[in-house]
Amino acid sequence: MNINPVESAELLNQIKKDNDYYKSIIENNSFYIIKTDLEGRYTYLNPFFCHMLTVKSEDWIGRESLELVVAEDHQICFETVEKCFSASNETHWVILRKPLPNGSVISTQWEFKMMKDENDNPVEIVCIGHDITPLIMKQQELQALVDITSAQNKQLVNFTYIISHNIRSHVANIIGIIDLNDTDNEEDRAMTWSLIKRSAKSLDATIYNLSDIITIQSNTNLPTQTLNLKDEIQLTVESFEVLIRDANATINYNFNNQAELTTNTAYFDSIVLNLFTNAIKYKSPERDLDIDISFYKKDNYDVLLFKDNGVGIDLDTHGEMIFGMYKTFHGNLDAKGLGLFIIKTQIEAMGGKIEVESKLNQFTSFKVYFKQD
Repeated sequence: MNINPVESAELLNQIKKDNDYYKSIIENNSFYIIKTDLEGRYTYLNPFFCHMLTVKSEDWIGRESLELVVAEDHQICFETVEKCFSASNETHWVILRKPLPNGSVISTQWEFKMMKDENDNPVEIVCIGHDITPLIMKQQELQALVDITSAQNKQLVNFTYIISHNIRSHVANIIGIIDLNDTDNEEDRAMTWSLIKRSAKSLDATIYNLSDIITIQSNTNLPTQTLNLKDEIQLTVESFEVLIRDANATINYNFNNQAELTTNTAYFDSIVLNLFTNAIKYKSPERDLDIDISFYKKDNYDVLLFKDNGVGIDLDTHGEMIFGMYKTFHGNLDAKGLGLFIIKTQIEAMGGKIEVESKLNQFTSFKVYFKQD
């Protein structure tokens, strides 16, 4: 078909108009549009991309595109480009973070597409993206709310355990004292009433400390205070003095009387109470119970080492589930499998951790790590 010069000029003019139109769309669109060669070097950056990232197109043509991607996202960018080569007829999506000159970072979602020539040979990669920073921030806010709710639920579970387990121990101790009061000996009766008063005061202190946790609302930080370590432990010991005496237990404090620990009082008392009751429950029938308590600092932790000479635990068999809920290991009918679970959940709620060592019929030691700022 022959085209006369007039028609040819009109066709070229229309092509130019079309090119100008599409170029205008690309350059004035509120989407990021960039192109790279097959080695990942910029060949085109649209004005909106340059404006949002505060860069000049002429400064970046020929430079590595990864320079405008945060280092942590380089690998996923590589992987997306590889997909463009391996599945060149498909569109591939990726989220990349872009650094801004002011030091902040924006989150962007991109569509990568391999472009080919008339012979179906790859020639360049076109990337179209948009800012999703507000969406990411909303997701982070939602996740923060989920984390807060989870932390509050954990605190509520811990609070429930303290109520059901620890206060019951105080009550059991008082009942034991009352049973001892069934005597006509005035001296014994006076002593038991003294023990009841002491236990009642200890119970009152536990309830008072728990009120600190009840007052926590949206704040997930547990209230803390600095305690004299020995005084606080002895208060707990006094709360079940009868059980200590019945077990013929000796408590050895291997630390300075002035040692202090900053922690949540209710959780600390609960942890110590559970360590003691656990040692008493699993004392060896072959010897009197000895409990050694040490205290030292390690890294960013204050460490409470609690060691007894009881029946021990077979860690080879039970090590992986020793801190599990409702897990028991000795066939003790009184065991509920809550004590160690409570300790672990409470110390972890405070940012700490717990470790155990044990040998059957020799000893069990617990290292409780209290996180310090």
